[in-house]
Amino acid sequence: MEPRRTQSAQAHIRSPSQPLPPGARQPDHRPYGAMAGLLSVHSVLAVPGQGGHRDRRLSGSSADLYAFENNNLNNSSSPSTSTYPQFQSPSSPNNNSQFAFPEPQLYRSSSANAYGSNANHHNHHNTSVISTGSMTASGSGGVRKPARQDTITPDNVSEMSGGFSEEYFDRNQYAASVTSVNSPERSPTFRTEVFAQLSLDQDTIKKFQEGKLSENDEEWHRLVDPEARAALPDKEVKRQSVLFEVIKSEKDYVADLELLHDHPIIQSIADIILEATLSFREDYESYIKHYPLAEARHRREMRRNPAYQEFLQRCTSDKRTKKRDLITFISRAVTRLPRLKLLLETVLKHTPEDHPDAEHLPIILGILGDFLKSTQPGIAAAESRVKFVSFCENVTFRKGELIDMDLYGENRTMVHLGTVSRKHRSDYTWIDLTAVLLDHYFILTREEVREEVTRYYVVSRPIPLDFLQLGPFIGPPESRRDATSENKAFLNIGIFADARSMYPFLVSDISSEERRYILYASSERERTKWKEVLEEAKMLRAAHADANKLFAFEVLSDDYMRERTVLVSGSAKKAITGLLVSATTFILDDRAYIVVATQLGVYVAFRSDPSVFTRILDLSKVTMITALPKYDRFFLLHNKSVISYSLRALTDLAQNRISASQFEKTLVKLTPKAAGRVTFFRVGRLSGKDMLIYDERSLVNTTIHTVELRVGGVTEINKKGSYVPAIVTDAQFLAKHLAVISDRGMTIIDPFNILTVVTVPDFTKSNQDDMMAALKEKCDSSKTLGIVPVPNGEFMCIYEEYGCYIHKHGHPTQKCGFVRWEIKANTFLFRAPYLLLFGDNFVEIRHAPTGQFRQMIQHTGLKLLEQTTLEGDTGEFLMTWKGEKNDEFGQSHAVVQALETRDLRMTSPQSPGLPAAEEVSAVSLHRSISAISAVPVDPLWDEWS
Repeated sequence: MEPRRTQSAQAHIRSPSQPLPPGARQPDHRPYGAMAGLLSVHSVLAVPGQGGHRDRRLSGSSADLYAFENNNLNNSSSPSTSTYPQFQSPSSPNNNSQFAFPEPQLYRSSSANAYGSNANHHNHHNTSVISTGSMTASGSGGVRKPARQDTITPDNVSEMSGGFSEEYFDRNQYAASVTSVNSPERSPTFRTEVFAQLSLDQDTIKKFQEGKLSENDEEWHRLVDPEARAALPDKEVKRQSVLFEVIKSEKDYVADLELLHDHPIIQSIADIILEATLSFREDYESYIKHYPLAEARHRREMRRNPAYQEFLQRCTSDKRTKKRDLITFISRAVTRLPRLKLLLETVLKHTPEDHPDAEHLPIILGILGDFLKSTQPGIAAAESRVKFVSFCENVTFRKGELIDMDLYGENRTMVHLGTVSRKHRSDYTWIDLTAVLLDHYFILTREEVREEVTRYYVVSRPIPLDFLQLGPFIGPPESRRDATSENKAFLNIGIFADARSMYPFLVSDISSEERRYILYASSERERTKWKEVLEEAKMLRAAHADANKLFAFEVLSDDYMRERTVLVSGSAKKAITGLLVSATTFILDDRAYIVVATQLGVYVAFRSDPSVFTRILDLSKVTMITALPKYDRFFLLHNKSVISYSLRALTDLAQNRISASQFEKTLVKLTPKAAGRVTFFRVGRLSGKDMLIYDERSLVNTTIHTVELRVGGVTEINKKGSYVPAIVTDAQFLAKHLAVISDRGMTIIDPFNILTVVTVPDFTKSNQDDMMAALKEKCDSSKTLGIVPVPNGEFMCIYEEYGCYIHKHGHPTQKCGFVRWEIKANTFLFRAPYLLLFGDNFVEIRHAPTGQFRQMIQHTGLKLLEQTTLEGDTGEFLMTWKGEKNDEFGQSHAVVQALETRDLRMTSPQSPGLPAAEEVSAVSLHRSISAISAVPVDPLWDEWS
């Protein structure tokens, strides 16, 4: 903002030089100290109602207490401007003393009466300019200055030459005159022109403007002569004091800003406050919202950055800072407007009703008030963000557990933080905890303050809001008695202990009966607050999850598949299909089909109309099916044997084009030697070849057989198979090897070299590493489910309750840390980079590379239908859950298709449909990416080449 001065702030008041009225005499010159050359005047006042003219002599400092206008004002060189009268001392005939002083706005009322209209005079004027710059005072060398004392104005004015004398000025009579209803001196013109004549110490003003006065001396009453203050009404004195405080505080504020940055100096308050209030809103609002973040960053750097501490220490030694720290300066803008509003309210309080400020100040105050209110939500949000960042930086999880809550993710917020209590049922003691509610997690912590830093130690695994269940908030209060050194011995029997009421509420993890917490609030109001914020946070989280689904689910059929219940009559038993077990989809002759296996048979339907199924095989004990159009084969595991049919014959049978006997002629038995001992089979690609593997189980060991699929038949890779001294439950295809899952863990085998066998994770050094030993204990006690690849050449080993990371040599990584699931999984599915864990009634979706929880799906009876395809971990998959119908035909079970969604905003043009940020991490079990490392590795683990 450019420096400016206002016309209204320059008051030029002319003093007439007119003949004396009859009976009047010329007053004596009584100069007052240093101001004699500035304000010495000959002035005569006719007081109405006293019969003639009474002589009144005025001291030099208050000589021209009244302002006069005459008919010759239009002849002035500045007709629109009033001027201060200039007076010549005997020793300095042409003394034009100028001084700069932050004056209030002066004004002239159009209704003011003029005195001495017939006088002719010649004006010498000086101009007062509001400025925070340097001051130049030109004066005569003959001006005599008073002896200075310890204060700005002497306590005893009689010690100064030309002191105020009651002999020449009747104070009571003057006060009566200016308050008289009919007195022209009561007009606004008179009052403000009186103030324009106040006697001021030029040296003092100069020191004030240069910042050389002490803090105690920078007061209005120390810059104005006592007799001048006495000449004004008390209300005007208070008003002028507050106006000076506005100028003074603005001067200090700008000075502090100049220490931080070159800032334009505001030189007037008369006409710029309103304009400035309207113009600085955007910048001020942005600054005030970011101030809490800046303060938090400053304090954080002060704790951990020695160079920053040293720099600020050097800055503090600058005398201009007055030993104040950086917080004082960066907070000045935050506190300035509220303080300015208070000052302006005080100014308005002491402003006469006919003063123009009485009209303008309410407008400014209204704007300031509304603006300050509008910034409060931003400040609250910033302060909440500061608390959240502080929590993120100082939260500590249990040793060994990898918990990635995506704390620094976009739009992450802290909803509420407060103290809650828990009661130990065993000894009736209480413990205070800090509960933290984020927009996606609820966390219980133990708070500790060390070296002015608050640390949060997580006492229980955080609960995602997707799993958080709220209990009743209406329980009666319970009495809390805290043990002290005096009552500890009697605490258990409830005597001699101070009691206070605690209000219980219940939160729990919906997926676990063990994770159930009864918490206590210190008041009913606090308990209600927790209820409100928890319900609102859960509602917002549910809305966010619904709008940002990683997988979309479509119910294909919810009527045909039925399970027998007590409502089913004998005549309706034929309609019972039994529970769904496995499913597969395929396309043949440009037509899509869906095939499902149940406990009682195999059914097929057109994908375009999945509500109507046709039973094609009346077989029980079918546990796995898959369709391979490339080889025209339909494989199924029936009665612990792998068999296959022609896929085309299957579709013809479904459309009644062939008979069942013709269909049976296409039957091929793949496992005649292992008949009755096969528990699973899988298809996939291995070293670029399409393979089928199956197990042959005995009492304590298993043999894995691998066959290559070809058009017209299969070729067994190794007739003896790969021997595993354990009960194998599943197997997965890697790029060149097989991951075999058993009751003893996970083994990596090479079907082309049966002598190559490695067990993972490799815990051989667990006796030397406590963290590895703890991880080994967890893995050994949990059921192994499988393994999935993650970026950077690592794998994630999947267990029913945990997950851990290993590198390509099988050794644990990430300091032997583990990720704990929210549910107990019984199977999983990998759709890179997401890991879907299936438990009873739940699906938990996590980001495999980080272990972050992303989404939860809950349905009664939810489970993954067994399926295996050559495409591996890509494409759609099928699930089932309990349907909505339960009638005389039985309980329905839905066939549900799941498809992965994509964020359209993140879609990469190079990889349509794949988020660019996840393009690198979206590697599958059958990936074919470049080698990450050129370092030679064990051939068993060159999965990345």
